[in-house]
Amino acid sequence: MKRLVFFIFLLIVSCFFIFSNLSNNKARVALEINRFEHELFSVNKHNIAAKTDKWQEIFGSFNEVFSTQIMRLPYQDTLLYYNELLAFTQNQDMREAYDSISFLFSDFSDVHMELELAFGRISNVFPSYPIPKITTFFGGFNFGVITYDHNIGIGLENFLGQNSKFYKYLGDPKYLRFQKQKKFICPNVIEVWFDEYFYKYLGGRDFLSQMIYKGKMMYFLDNMLPELPIEDKFRFTKRHMAWVQENEFNIWEYLINEDLLFSSKESEFRSFIHHAPFVKGMPNESPGRLAYFIGFKIVSSYMKNNQVDIEELLSLMDSKDFLRLSKYKPTK
Repeated sequence: MKRLVFFIFLLIVSCFFIFSNLSNNKARVALEINRFEHELFSVNKHNIAAKTDKWQEIFGSFNEVFSTQIMRLPYQDTLLYYNELLAFTQNQDMREAYDSISFLFSDFSDVHMELELAFGRISNVFPSYPIPKITTFFGGFNFGVITYDHNIGIGLENFLGQNSKFYKYLGDPKYLRFQKQKKFICPNVIEVWFDEYFYKYLGGRDFLSQMIYKGKMMYFLDNMLPELPIEDKFRFTKRHMAWVQENEFNIWEYLINEDLLFSSKESEFRSFIHHAPFVKGMPNESPGRLAYFIGFKIVSSYMKNNQVDIEELLSLMDSKDFLRLSKYKPTK
């Protein structure tokens, strides 16, 4: 009898792990990741012709995107293209930055796994959308995350850590250096991917429309990256996250009193939308991109008070009606 009970127990445990693994695999997709920066910095005057000839085959359209849009190299003039490519890869500062990338991202498996889980969830919600290929690169500190042909490029030099000496050399202020952390790669990727497919649903150029759009982005990101700490989703410090949560009512009251909701003058609300040392008109403790947080709260309230799925949510464009139906009303 004891043996039978033990056998049944093992069977139950085994089934649990099987179904658990199936569930995990279903939420994950296989993402192809290519490391262009290694190919780029392996060129020399002896192999550059052979190397670059193969890049179109290996990296597809990213090869031309990198040359013409990221680096703005003379792609059509072969000799000049070779010379400028060699000058870039042999520059001492660029080589040192590449060495930092190679060291910090020698193991990319943690980011790879995070992206596979996120796009697995995205694929479950939007199965008709193509799974992107991911290409990492070093583009001379020009770009962070880009999209091209429904694929994604990640400029790893922009995620070397907030204390990296390169950002100090470039004169980046402290609030921007904070954004240069490895842990922000995945939320950056999801934001850029979201923009590619859903920017068409931005309801208008007024502040309310932009705030609700950013709120939808964050609601989407919150669902696709559920394991990420809330402050990392917004790319706030813990101190900033605590401040916005404690001051939600005051922020909303300020927006109402200053008649900002329906303003179309970006100069009046730029720091609410973009990274900034603090928000114009708010205390110095306030972080930039406050609109992402208030927008997220409006969208969360809308989803609580209306029966819509996430796909329908993202297509709604009437910001005034959206705000009314959200019944958003923060309390002190």
